[in-house]
Amino acid sequence: MTISDIYEKLYSRSYYEKTGQHKFRFLNSSLFLDRRANIPIVIHMLDGVFYLQASKQIANESLFRLEMNGDEIMLYGENRASPLWVLE
Repeated sequence: MTISDIYEKLYSRSYYEKTGQHKFRFLNSSLFLDRRANIPIVIHMLDGVFYLQASKQIANESLFRLEMNGDEIMLYGENRASPLWVLE
């Protein structure tokens, strides 16, 4: 998978947090969170791991490890073993 593939998948539709509390939409290098926040993002790869970097902190984090498994997208805090959000 390439960075372009990840952007394409993220832009393909809106995602909802598994708990149903938040709506995530990605468009034009920005993350729209619950229609309230427009946060510029960049996705990059380092040593085979994809990272999403936000220009502002979200949940006290600005760098997230990004993993995809089928239709699920998991966003992990920089030093966390469990995901902060699982998007479907």
